[in-house]
Amino acid sequence: MADGTGERFRRLVSDLFTIGARMDAVRGRFAELVGVTPPQYTILMSVAQMEGAGGGATVRAVADQLHVSGAFVTAETGKLAKQGFVAKRPNPADGRSVLVALAPRGRRALEAALPHIRAVNDVFFGRLGAEEFERLAAGAARIVDASAAAVLLARALSAGARKS
Repeated sequence: MADGTGERFRRLVSDLFTIGARMDAVRGRFAELVGVTPPQYTILMSVAQMEGAGGGATVRAVADQLHVSGAFVTAETGKLAKQGFVAKRPNPADGRSVLVALAPRGRRALEAALPHIRAVNDVFFGRLGAEEFERLAAGAARIVDASAAAVLLARALSAGARKS
């Protein structure tokens, strides 16, 4: 790394783990406010962001955005639909898929939690200026893109080490 010791890199990795753990803790509190599990909260927020004028988001689009399997999103949106947080309907553009949209209960729950979510996010990210935020967002997106390959490599190396 730049300092020749890797110290700055190790500090960055440690900071990223800390941020991830704290974001998970915050997500857990937001989920409690809404009345769902943390993964379901993340799915609800994704659906809310993506549903737009089309009246819903496909399971595949939600799964892709969250970097999880379509089967997981299907199972969780099924639970959310039973609880009245989302509504599912056939996709008129593609009969093989369904559209997921917020149901009135889901919309009300998110709207009620929104002031709390904004307040916490303002504290979490408030020390970043607009330019710093944009650089962080761009850098995070590049790391996310590379992370799938890193996970595959780690699995392969681990499997190879176990065979030795």
